Amino acid sequence: MRSLWAALLGAALRTDAFESCAEARRYYKADALAEEARRLRAGRANVSRPLRFLHVPKNAGTTIQRLLPDARPRTTVLDGRTCGKCIKVGGPCACSLWHVPPRYLPRPSPYADHDTFCVARDPVDRVLSQWRMEGAQRMEGAHRSACLVMRERLTHRCGAAMSDCHLWPQHEYVWDAAGRRTCAHVLAFDDLSDQFQRLMRAAGRDDVTLPPITSGRSALHHGAAAPETNLGANVTLMIRCAYKLDECLLRGRDIFAECARLDLTLDGWTRACDRSAGRKRRCRVHCRKRGTASARERLHKIS
Repeated sequence: MRSLWAALLGAALRTDAFESCAEARRYYKADALAEEARRLRAGRANVSRPLRFLHVPKNAGTTIQRLLPDARPRTTVLDGRTCGKCIKVGGPCACSLWHVPPRYLPRPSPYADHDTFCVARDPVDRVLSQWRMEGAQRMEGAHRSACLVMRERLTHRCGAAMSDCHLWPQHEYVWDAAGRRTCAHVLAFDDLSDQFQRLMRAAGRDDVTLPPITSGRSALHHGAAAPETNLGANVTLMIRCAYKLDECLLRGRDIFAECARLDLTLDGWTRACDRSAGRKRRCRVHCRKRGTASARERLHKIS
């Protein structure tokens, strides 16, 4: 039997093999997501089995788990032992069971015989949410923090599995490597409150309501994303290109041609971040002369 790490490398090779967004969307049958969203809005979501929550990290998963504590798997059996954090998807690094895409889990899957649901989010907002969680709002602006997160993703021994799989590509939670759906109901983070309520109603769970994000800490952690101008257009595009299949499959954005012109190596990230940091330093001086709040000042006001 191939190791999980070998399976991961195989999946990565298949991902790189897609020459266009259209090819990837055909392979994963991604057009079905738009029709499912229309059915959900119309109150016609099909929930025929017990719901099980598939936690895509940094997408309001902790909030949902508190509402539905029994709707997520907590342990699995691997090599004859029960464990909750033993699935290695990033080389030597293990992630919590509920953070691991179903494609890497041993059989039988803890999601079998359930209708699964998950949340998909703008990849840039998701990266920003990660550095907020790490306390990166204390650093000099959104661009430097986002760059640090993405550079670490390239250099860390765990890769995207660092920080308990918080930066793992979202589409791998929705489909397995063969293109089969593993998340039956994909909810949009930007419309989460309404879509979550409609799904709960379809499942006969009218008693469950997603609470509003009201505290400054929650808003900084989960939402209230900094405007993309705080990152700079080039760094923003580089983040999107690092997750170009998430953009293509989950958001319907074809950026393959734009990404082909970018240098997404470590050297490319270093140059882009240094240029962006230089622009921000110059802006802070001029912004203060004009009386305009800097990115750091705006972040502290809402924290």
